[in-house]
Amino acid sequence: MRAASVLESAISPQILPPNPRRQIHKHLPRDGAAAMADDFATPWPSSSPAPPPARGGVYQVGGVPVEFPYKPYGTQLAFMGRVITTLDRARRQGRSHALLESPTGTGKSLSLLCSALAWQRHYPLRAPPAAAADPFLHGGGFVPDDTQQQKATPGVPEKAAKKRNAPIIYYATRTHSQITQVVRELRKTSYRPRMAILASRKHYCVNQNVCMSDNIDEQCKKLLDDKVQGCPEFKNAQKLSRHPALQTGGCYEVHDIEDLLRVGKQVKGCPYFAAQTMAEAAQLVFCPYNYLISPIVRRAMDIDIRGAVVILDEAHNIEDISRDAGSVDVDEDSLDNLGGELARLAINQAVANIYQPLYDVIEGLRSWIADQKDNVRDIEFDHPASLYVLWNLVFLLT
Repeated sequence: MRAASVLESAISPQILPPNPRRQIHKHLPRDGAAAMADDFATPWPSSSPAPPPARGGVYQVGGVPVEFPYKPYGTQLAFMGRVITTLDRARRQGRSHALLESPTGTGKSLSLLCSALAWQRHYPLRAPPAAAADPFLHGGGFVPDDTQQQKATPGVPEKAAKKRNAPIIYYATRTHSQITQVVRELRKTSYRPRMAILASRKHYCVNQNVCMSDNIDEQCKKLLDDKVQGCPEFKNAQKLSRHPALQTGGCYEVHDIEDLLRVGKQVKGCPYFAAQTMAEAAQLVFCPYNYLISPIVRRAMDIDIRGAVVILDEAHNIEDISRDAGSVDVDEDSLDNLGGELARLAINQAVANIYQPLYDVIEGLRSWIADQKDNVRDIEFDHPASLYVLWNLVFLLT
């Protein structure tokens, strides 16, 4: 509490007159990659939604003018101040982390969006802030980090990073439905960045035949591999990503998953691949946690978080999500099939040095399971299943 009160008094909010440069503009749709280079240095235009209520204004927070749709509470100013301070420190040092907490109903999501987008907008207009004595350097919820050069992100192929005038913002939530709630908060603001929402095929597929399948992912991949028939929606993915309704000034400039689905059905375009195309030129990308945590998903979605601003909303869920991302459920039949396939590969001298160690691991695991048959117990009342108590498995595999 003492830290929060000190931070509150150090921010000194100041209401500024409206920016005369902020006018409503309408642009013709442009290709996302071509539009990327020049949109950070100028204020974003307003959009079709009504402007924020008159009781809102522009507040100087940490040297950054932040447009807020309402008169902010002291806790919101303190929260936004910590966000901007952390981002400034990351700009000086190469990276920085902050753990910020605020009670339910205090407008955390709105404060996160406004402060991060304001910092991003003014990134090319501000010189890197000089290092200054920070009373919160060792407290106030800030987690200091070392200043060493950041290493390449695991799971992301080495390639030239996309040139941007300001860092891209990844806003991650636990579920897809929570993204809709955050987008609703974004609509309340005057900020209209180029945005994209990454979601699964299950949420985005509009192909009627694939949607009726039990395994949408597999059916989608099979259809894409079909050179004769193919997927007509996939062929129109680019058309959907450039649809005027999703561009600056369009009715779905700020959109959620349902909005993109609606437009996709109208133009018969694939929202799943359109969202990935839009993310390449986006300034703000929404996605579930596992899109950033799992290196496999990052590789599949071509996500590179080097130099990006990463926001994990409701971060108390991150421990369970990380544990799930690093876990796998395998039944005994799958292990038997895998062992048989590896055994056939291991006798091939050309690849034996690759598959023989894998075969040894699987065989060791199968042998251990066979020895532990007496320790099996049933779980779940309606659906009994076998659960092995794997006390010594880690020693076996190492």
